[in-house]
Amino acid sequence: MSRHFSSALLGILLAAFLGGCASVESTADFYLANTPDIYPPKPRDYPIPILGRAPDRPYKSIGGLTFQSDQGWKFMRESMLYNARRNGADAVILKSSTAREQERFQEVPPRTDWIPVPGPVIVQKKGNKTYYQNYPNYVPVFQPGYIRRWVDVIIGIDSEMIVFKSKR
Repeated sequence: MSRHFSSALLGILLAAFLGGCASVESTADFYLANTPDIYPPKPRDYPIPILGRAPDRPYKSIGGLTFQSDQGWKFMRESMLYNARRNGADAVILKSSTAREQERFQEVPPRTDWIPVPGPVIVQKKGNKTYYQNYPNYVPVFQPGYIRRWVDVIIGIDSEMIVFKSKR
């Protein structure tokens, strides 16, 4: 296997791995319940707070969501909210988060483009009217290949879904 082919294959596989989590619904695979209790899902517009530390009031942990993605902080936030609502959580505790840059390269192969250039103009007369028809020529233009550098920001989260204990 040639070096160029293997680097291109590696780039494709890396893009598939990083881009595999393209919807917040797909992050449900990373949710891990830690209780046998089942809580009813919350409505889509139910407000779920994302906390940076444990709350002062009593609560019970019902599961965790831990994963990495290159989709950005907005995606990570939406994923936490989606999984919290889906599993009936009242809040999310973001225990930790990480961000790192990952460099990758993509080989863009050489190619030939065909550029239209003005060609001959044919003059036609029909009665007392003159018609001009332009027939363009196409000239080959060689575009050399190159290596494109990409930098992805990989964000990782470790969060805990909680329900508040009622005061009885």
